[in-house]
Amino acid sequence: MTNKDQPTITLEKFYAGFAPLAFMDDLTGVGGGGHASAMKNCNVIGGNLTQGPGLANLTAGTEAGAVDQLINFIMDKAVASNSSYAIGTSKLFQISSTTVTNAGIWPHTVTNMTEGESIFDLQGNLYYLYNKASGGDIGKYDLATTFTDGWGSATDAALEKAPHPVAVKEDIAVFGNGQYVGTYLANSDTLTVQKLDFGAGTEVSDVIFANNYWYLVVNSGVEGRKSGQVYLWNAGALETVLDDETGVGIQEIGFIMMINGVVWIAYKDASESGFVIGYISGRQIVPMGRYIGTLPNFQQKTLYKGTILLISSGMIYSAGAIVPELPFQLSQIGSGGYTTVGGLAAPFGTPMVASTQTVGETTYYKLAKFSGYSIDGSWESIVLSLVGADYIRGYIDSVTVITKSLGANAKAEITILADQEATTSSTLTVTGTGIKKHIFTSLNLGAVDDFKVKVSWTNGNATNDCLIKKIIIKLHYLEG
Repeated sequence: MTNKDQPTITLEKFYAGFAPLAFMDDLTGVGGGGHASAMKNCNVIGGNLTQGPGLANLTAGTEAGAVDQLINFIMDKAVASNSSYAIGTSKLFQISSTTVTNAGIWPHTVTNMTEGESIFDLQGNLYYLYNKASGGDIGKYDLATTFTDGWGSATDAALEKAPHPVAVKEDIAVFGNGQYVGTYLANSDTLTVQKLDFGAGTEVSDVIFANNYWYLVVNSGVEGRKSGQVYLWNAGALETVLDDETGVGIQEIGFIMMINGVVWIAYKDASESGFVIGYISGRQIVPMGRYIGTLPNFQQKTLYKGTILLISSGMIYSAGAIVPELPFQLSQIGSGGYTTVGGLAAPFGTPMVASTQTVGETTYYKLAKFSGYSIDGSWESIVLSLVGADYIRGYIDSVTVITKSLGANAKAEITILADQEATTSSTLTVTGTGIKKHIFTSLNLGAVDDFKVKVSWTNGNATNDCLIKKIIIKLHYLEG
């Protein structure tokens, strides 16, 4: 056997995110040099490959302070200077960019509340939608000192015990209420909790205002397979006739969200694992990519650097492109914190996430925000074959890693997983203050049929990240 030419394989353009079939197989070979077959807590949205964000608890943001329950919903806007609100299972919280208020009237315990759902502000008042042991209600806070926890039932009627997504336009709020859509017209102080009725066996799962219409997401079906429809409703929210609709067929819709005039949608088919992110185009849904994991709901979405940030199976994902010139990507960017994750939002620009976990007889809670870098992260390329029509195996001669100029204690560890991950190379440690090029020739691998590259930051640094710009693999083939 003789050596053929000595080509190189370059892994770069990591903004590609997950490979198209990564949701099915972490040994997929479908994709390009920037695609991942698997990843955990990685930031690829800027084109380079680095550690995802870490989490720092807000001051008084744990059970030792103000947060003694899972926060379900965080307002995705500031209501006043450095002030926003969140809602848990029995309490309403006031938060700033750094702190959960733990003094005076805060946190506020809501009478009879068993599950907070959503919050909105309108013309100088804050309204909070929640469920009780039976039914639900809307509370009202004057943004000063007075809470009226049963305002909704006293004003019109009790709510259903159901999800209560809400959206606001000018002086109008539109909210989900089980099979109904409710409205509040602030100018006339008119609350109607059953303005629209979609019928028994349906549930409104999300509401947004976009492109001069209310978009109403309605799922039908009690359990198992569900059907999802998106209805368009006139901006005035006065009529009882809908304008248009589009659907995803026998699939359940989790949420919708508008970015730059485009309405994005998350939905799932019960016969397949994971869920799909797509966008609405006329009367059809255009799918863009599939995730592994649970379907996120209206409480678990926000905007982050031009991409949708969402929660699935306790982890934070990014969907979209940071600039229009880059393609749509799916990536798993950060941890949700503890094992059970609640609300996600970015009212002050930096994403915040709530979570809880029980260890032994102790239950822990926290509200945390992105801070620093995660060291619980890894990235794996697609499988690259070295078997072809005129060669039978290959040797990897060297691996060159191009990084940014590394800071003190920045580190990543690279291994080659060969022959369907049956064989692992020596660990290649990428580190060194000020170093940008890292060349490795001692891999402890023989001839291989295929391989993929794994990057790990388990022994990395939470302050100085190890950002990788490209990985160059030099190899030679053996002719048959």
